[in-house]
Amino acid sequence: MRPSWVVKLEASSPSGTGQLAIERTGSDLDVQRLTNFIYSEAELERQQRLLNILQKEEVFDKSGNYFASRNQQYERSLARAKRLGQLRIEHSWSDEDLVAAQELIGETVTYLLHWSMFIVR
Repeated sequence: MRPSWVVKLEASSPSGTGQLAIERTGSDLDVQRLTNFIYSEAELERQQRLLNILQKEEVFDKSGNYFASRNQQYERSLARAKRLGQLRIEHSWSDEDLVAAQELIGETVTYLLHWSMFIVR
């Protein structure tokens, strides 16, 4: 049973996402222009092409990551790495495509060291 004072606690306002929204509405920064400055058009096209492929794959869904045990995280990493390897073959990805796909996934996959050190191209 929680003490009554704990039940009465409320989150401070604005929240983190609320504060971000406030800051963004007050900015006159052109996000698309900045994106084009940072990334080349070819890189943005590559990211979109790869993202369209990766989003269709259930193995890359991260919604259950927070509650996964260490063993489950390792098993998922293996499954993701295996699927990345399969997708690379299916879509004839270059080395640059594979690196970009790994960055889009946003997590280290188990075979990363193997791919970078032991695979002869």
